[in-house]
Amino acid sequence: MIKEELSQIIKLKKEIKQLNEKLLDLSYGDNETIVTDKVRGSMAQFPYLPKSFTITGREEMSEECIKERNEIGVRIRLKTQSLMEKINKAYEFIDSIEDSTVRQIMVYRYIDGLTWEQTGECMSYSWETVRKKHDKFLKTIPTNTSIYDVK
Repeated sequence: MIKEELSQIIKLKKEIKQLNEKLLDLSYGDNETIVTDKVRGSMAQFPYLPKSFTITGREEMSEECIKERNEIGVRIRLKTQSLMEKINKAYEFIDSIEDSTVRQIMVYRYIDGLTWEQTGECMSYSWETVRKKHDKFLKTIPTNTSIYDVK
């Protein structure tokens, strides 16, 4: 179970990044939207040929739209906070590992998102050695344990 939770760290970071981008999009543009419309008219003098005109302007958002946007922003902030708490728990779990080698493997693999080959290269081991040390450590932890349970 711990392995699955740790493998979620990179995905959680990406999700936080996406949520922050959505939050930025919500705050961009303040309480106005730019609207464009096309109208038809004719020239003021003879031969009175029809002509199309494009007009652009700003339209203020209704209070209902502003309220909805604020509610979405609050929801995004709460979700981001929840995801950050999960990531912090994973960091705490990794920091609690006593063996420095295993701790480094966990950091490279789950926090930095490196492959086994890259992790082995960073630590001057073969990728098989790194993976075996990782697997050996995980076998010492009971299978139904969660990173949220470990202190």
